Amino acid sequence: YIDEMVLIVITTSLIFLTFLCITQALNVAVFGGSGFVGRRVCSTLVKTGCNVVSISRSGAPPSYYTNDEEWAKKVEWLKINDNEDKFELPSSIDAAVSCVGTVDPVDEWVQLFGLGFDNDKLRKENGDVNENFCKIAKEAGAKRFVFVSVSYEVAKALEGPIAGYLDGKRQAEHAAAELFGNENTVVVGPSLIYGGNRFPKLGKFYRSFVESAPAKAYVGGNDFLRSLSAAPLEDWVEKMLFSSPIDVDTVSRVISAGALDMIERDMVGTRKQEFYGTDGKPVFYDDVLYLDGAKEIERIDKLVQVVPSEERTTKVSKKTTPPNKNQPYAEGALIGKKPYLFPIPAIGVFLYIFWAVATEQFVQVQVVS
Repeated sequence: YIDEMVLIVITTSLIFLTFLCITQALNVAVFGGSGFVGRRVCSTLVKTGCNVVSISRSGAPPSYYTNDEEWAKKVEWLKINDNEDKFELPSSIDAAVSCVGTVDPVDEWVQLFGLGFDNDKLRKENGDVNENFCKIAKEAGAKRFVFVSVSYEVAKALEGPIAGYLDGKRQAEHAAAELFGNENTVVVGPSLIYGGNRFPKLGKFYRSFVESAPAKAYVGGNDFLRSLSAAPLEDWVEKMLFSSPIDVDTVSRVISAGALDMIERDMVGTRKQEFYGTDGKPVFYDDVLYLDGAKEIERIDKLVQVVPSEERTTKVSKKTTPPNKNQPYAEGALIGKKPYLFPIPAIGVFLYIFWAVATEQFVQVQVVS
């Protein structure tokens, strides 16, 4: 009888301890938590019961982004300076997420087309900054790190033209892999992200277009013609332009799943490589848990179900909240992007010359009497 009682006590204790482990709220730090993706990651993590701390340049996002919703009141919003290397989190954490990244061009007109990038600045803002976040998270006790990068097609298309951007992304991934290990580092790689008040209808239309039969036939036909060449080449710019964009809520759920340790190796497989630096030498990425593109991210989203399906807002055209009158257009998507318009005049001139030549506008007819 005594032995049975002891067994019951031990069993009950084990069940209770297991219950505590399962129900204990995780502490998650979100770097860049006040941004377009970061706000939604914070919201998702709060809904799953996590204690969330956001670290960003602005601290708390403006109220017109959160609408004083309950989840925003549960997030601890912290502000960090650009050159702050000794930043310490107020408490220990279980996992960290970084949604920090930029591909803003320089403000000055550069050469003929006007559009240019400061590769050193891009390496710092995408690489050094995120590497510092990895160290801060590790010192605070984090066991997992989730990083937002880009899809394989986007990386291949930009590896030459915007080398600093990809060098920075690769540096951040390597820092996370070194500190947390490949199996505890999740890299989410979308192409273009839309949703919320950031071009929701345009994003859905563009996705419908690139996934349409004519678009697939066009890309497939070009691939076939290139395969007939003695030295077939891939048109990565074309592949990037015809890759599917993805809704921001889906991305935020999968990022949250990574922080919650719900993504494992057998879900994602081995990462593709075949990258080359500007010197022509091979460049290798760490074989972390990498989710490549919209289809892969959506597959993982359905697999892990971090948020019940009835609570999802993927159908942005029906669920979009009208923007606050003080909110920047498209949730600030166009801030700092004016230089992307610089090439338009030069392109217009070239198109006019091409049209003029094609229609023989420059041909003069001399009448001989």
